[in-house]
Amino acid sequence: MLHRITGRATKCGPAAISAIAGVPTHEAAAVIRRLTGRRAVNGVYMDELTTALAELGWTPDRALRHPRLRDRRYAHDEEVWERRLSEVPCELRAVTLGTFLDPAPAGAWAIATSDHFVAYSDGFVADNGAFFSRKPAFWFRAIPEHDRVALRRVREAVRFAPVSRRIAHPEEC
Repeated sequence: MLHRITGRATKCGPAAISAIAGVPTHEAAAVIRRLTGRRAVNGVYMDELTTALAELGWTPDRALRHPRLRDRRYAHDEEVWERRLSEVPCELRAVTLGTFLDPAPAGAWAIATSDHFVAYSDGFVADNGAFFSRKPAFWFRAIPEHDRVALRRVREAVRFAPVSRRIAHPEEC
């Protein structure tokens, strides 16, 4: 389930984190700044988004990558990408945003198009307002706003799952 995107930050990376994890965008941007050491968040790579979501209790469990882009990953830090995303089961497929979302894949996805992040979960999409609304909207290709971005090429899409909370048993304490 996607959350309504709230907060002061207006970039698409923090907006995708906000929609998936349910935190305000300025808190998501603060996590990215703290993890990367940057002063401002004007663009986010998939490894940074994955690391920020891991800090917020989400882990990647599946990925889809464009076959031509598999050798040149969109990563800020190659070492972090290897640690976070190299073991995630990956499918190589050239697909457009509409083709990817039309069959309604299960789970919470962060989808990277050519220069933009979109959050998707349970048939709903949201972003910072560039393609869609900050309020999760049902994905339906017949909606003109959805159809105009349906042909955007998906560069990389990663499905995230919440980290299961470990319950401490009395004998372990």
